[in-house]
Amino acid sequence: MRQLTRADMETIDSDEVLLGTIYKHPLGIIIVYLQAALGLVLSIGLAFVLLPTVVTNAAVAFDIAVTFALVVLVFAATIVIVSTIIYRQSHLIITDKNITQVLQSGLFKRKISQLTMANVEDVTSEQNGIFQSIFDYGTLKIETAGEQANFHFSYCPKPSYYAKIILEAREKYTAKEYPYASAVKGNL
Repeated sequence: MRQLTRADMETIDSDEVLLGTIYKHPLGIIIVYLQAALGLVLSIGLAFVLLPTVVTNAAVAFDIAVTFALVVLVFAATIVIVSTIIYRQSHLIITDKNITQVLQSGLFKRKISQLTMANVEDVTSEQNGIFQSIFDYGTLKIETAGEQANFHFSYCPKPSYYAKIILEAREKYTAKEYPYASAVKGNL
């Protein structure tokens, strides 16, 4: 488990208890890796196949193809590294009072949203497909009261486990906020 950053620690008040931090499942970034590998293989393959037909000197064609392959390799590696950094920055921070969602959608584009447990209406975990079932990841949906936006966290590892943690934290939070609510319910 990774350590919280200084910015993450600033979102947690001193009287809050950290219940968990959820980072996206590693399988979600594999699609980007596969696309980069496929693009790399196709572009280098085409360079080595097509350049000898355009350039008559075989040694020059080979040198151009190798140079092109190195440029494409550096480009693909840069895309993979940047994509991984962006992907790994998105996470949820769950405390006994709040849920903070950090969504990183670009190197310099981050959205941080916070939701109090009082506004949590329902928590749903979805796992669709064989890969999500086998590797135990899915989408965690936190539905809110009122006009506040719902939280959707895709590629969430163990979504039903974290849904249970959030629901239990909400129940404890509402019991603290409204201690007489359970007594009133029992009398009805």
